[in-house]
Amino acid sequence: MKKIYLILIFFVAFSGISYSQCNDQLVSICAMGNEGATYIKDFKVRLKKAKKNENPPVAKYSVVLNKNTVYRFSVCSATEFEGKAIIQLYDKESMLGSNYNMATGKEYPSFDFYCKKSGIYDVFMSFKGGAEGCAAGILSFVGKEY
Repeated sequence: MKKIYLILIFFVAFSGISYSQCNDQLVSICAMGNEGATYIKDFKVRLKKAKKNENPPVAKYSVVLNKNTVYRFSVCSATEFEGKAIIQLYDKESMLGSNYNMATGKEYPSFDFYCKKSGIYDVFMSFKGGAEGCAAGILSFVGKEY
């Protein structure tokens, strides 16, 4: 019986080490590269690999944004997983910004968004190619525009 407990404890301890960045530490790492913007909120996501012939899994969050304000959306992917995070901002059904340019395949660590209308917006997070992954998205305040 002691062997079972020891094996169980070892397994739990080992699994915690292997995914060490998939938590608040990843949020802190991502927030450090925010280039002077003020942290507002984070979005932590861990998604499994997409099954064959199915759409990739997506996490959805809602945020309230204010008119005449510039926001920065940043994203950091955990290195323990192959998935590279994509963060997208939507107003109803229109995409307003993303860290991934589908036309060129280029990824960016963040994008800025100038909010022209106060309201509720949707943030979607997924992983390129439907890969398994863990990531932290950060919403930050950049400044007011008048």
